[in-house]
Amino acid sequence: MRPNIKTKIKPLALYLGFSGLIPFLAAPLLMAATQSFYPEVAYAQVVYGASIVSFLGGARWGFAIPAGSPAQPDWMNLGNSVVPSLVAWLALLCRDNIAEGALVVIMGLGLSLHYDLTLLPGYPAWFKAMRTVLTLVATFSLVATLTFKKFCIEKKIKEIQN
Repeated sequence: MRPNIKTKIKPLALYLGFSGLIPFLAAPLLMAATQSFYPEVAYAQVVYGASIVSFLGGARWGFAIPAGSPAQPDWMNLGNSVVPSLVAWLALLCRDNIAEGALVVIMGLGLSLHYDLTLLPGYPAWFKAMRTVLTLVATFSLVATLTFKKFCIEKKIKEIQN
């Protein structure tokens, strides 16, 4: 007897969702361990955050398109699916101001969570809880990085020389 595919989705989604926090958490953990702020690492964290924000918009688009989806492929759902990608692009334009870029990513994460919790019907409760936790951890990791920027000495990552 084959196990029901729906019983496998939840653990897989949890494992993959939480593994997606690794790049968010790596930056402030490195900075905490070294008591230094690394702008290249902080920007990499913002870039990763922007890619996640864009991914969340694409996931929403994918949820609204299939026939029989509780979310109709209308102007509201498809339009709101594009907004996170535009927010992510805006965050990447803030290369010279890491604080602004991080704040734009935080806004994009929050906006995406709002859409998922309030505007799209049909997501199961466990998924909404997971999205909330993932968004909070990602947000607090960006805030932690900004805290290190404020209170720690800035250092550059040494280039590997041949």
